[in-house]
Amino acid sequence: MKKISILALLIGLVIILGGCNYAGQPYNTPAVNSPSPAINQNSNFPPATNLNKPVAVPPVVTPPPVNTPPVNVNKPKTSAIQIINFSFNPATLSIKVGDTVKWTNNEAVPHQIAGSGFGSSTLYNGETYSNTFSQAGIYDYYCSIHPSMTGEIIVTP
Repeated sequence: MKKISILALLIGLVIILGGCNYAGQPYNTPAVNSPSPAINQNSNFPPATNLNKPVAVPPVVTPPPVNTPPVNVNKPKTSAIQIINFSFNPATLSIKVGDTVKWTNNEAVPHQIAGSGFGSSTLYNGETYSNTFSQAGIYDYYCSIHPSMTGEIIVTP
């Protein structure tokens, strides 16, 4: 009888101690078919639902290219020449082929542009005359009413 009670006492101790971990806390044993064992009861992370299911990764989306118009370095420009104090300002102007020159009379007296292959009618105060230069070259011009007024347009390709 003594042997049975010592044996029962030892079995009881094994059962009691077997249910505790090294710190005296009971083990948290997951169910046999549990997909994700709980690692830490105090964790802020939700338990995994299915570790065998592939994770869907969203495809990389490349934004469409920005449709910016190409820069046209040969875009025609308009340059201004002011008629003031019986002179052309600027007196010499450099432009590219296809550019336009616009003269404006800023005086109370009339003026008239005259050049090789181009010319204006009489321009009164505030009136303008424009000419587009389609070929490279040096174009001298003057005021046909006041011939001492001269200017030069240099047209480059």
